[in-house]
Amino acid sequence: MTAIIDNQKQRLALRVREYLQAGAVRARFAVGYLFLEGLVPLQSEIERLESVEILIGNVVNRLTEEQVREEAATRQRGGEEWVRPQEDVAATLRNTHDRAAVETALNLRNTLAALPHTSENQALLLCLARAVAQGRLKVRVYTQGRIHAKLALINYPEGNSFSPGLAVVGSSNLTLGGEAHPTELNVVVTDRESVAALEEWYLRLWDVSQDFHRELFDELGQCWALA
Repeated sequence: MTAIIDNQKQRLALRVREYLQAGAVRARFAVGYLFLEGLVPLQSEIERLESVEILIGNVVNRLTEEQVREEAATRQRGGEEWVRPQEDVAATLRNTHDRAAVETALNLRNTLAALPHTSENQALLLCLARAVAQGRLKVRVYTQGRIHAKLALINYPEGNSFSPGLAVVGSSNLTLGGEAHPTELNVVVTDRESVAALEEWYLRLWDVSQDFHRELFDELGQCWALA
């Protein structure tokens, strides 16, 4: 089955909610920038799912790991090849990851401060804090560049009509609350080979990303909703 989600006609989060409500047990999202208010339609499913992962992108320009390693591999100085010590490479990469976590936390703090003080938003933030505390919600920041492709991977138990899973891939960020970019398109993929390829893409980014759920929990704990 292949289905097209036209963002002019339906918000991606609402379609994803339908797929989650079909008996899903796990969801993984690559969203680029995290707009918390857009998760409101998914709150009840986040409460229910066994596992939720959210991969968010780096929003500040910086050297990618590939650029750092290329620079470190060889550099010409006065006609002689210069190799940066490996410990310098590791330190540079650690600093890159640390800056990403700090800057992402600051962006999240500003987002939380600007979030309208509604009962729906408060319920969502409480839900996210509980899910992190229970270990069901994991968040990581991809520090090696920007995430342009957006992806939702949804898994189902054996015997479900969608088992073992499906994927929604495209240009829409499901955490956007409105239809800021109405010309975006997304494709629902269900054949196993394609879903497996998309899972491989997601895991490749996830594995080199930096944990952020602790920072998320700390920022949620200091925001107006949990004060």
